Amino acid sequence: MPPKQQKAAPEQHSSCAGVSQFVAYALGKFYFDFAYVLGKFISGFAYVLGKFHFGFAYVLGKFHFGFAYVLGSKLVDGR
Repeated sequence: MPPKQQKAAPEQHSSCAGVSQFVAYALGKFYFDFAYVLGKFISGFAYVLGKFHFGFAYVLGKFHFGFAYVLGSKLVDGR
């Protein structure tokens, strides 16, 4: 009986490796860009929110200070 021929294992084509590398690159770029945009959005949102809170606290503080000043004046003057 003649020896059976062994089939050679199919070699991985370089085009498949290139496609998988491209997919990994594109996916990584998407995640990186998405994280960058999300980070920029959150940073901008925090900045605007902080500005709003700072302005609100300033106005509120001015109101309380003015109210305390008027209340104090009335108490000191006895009016």
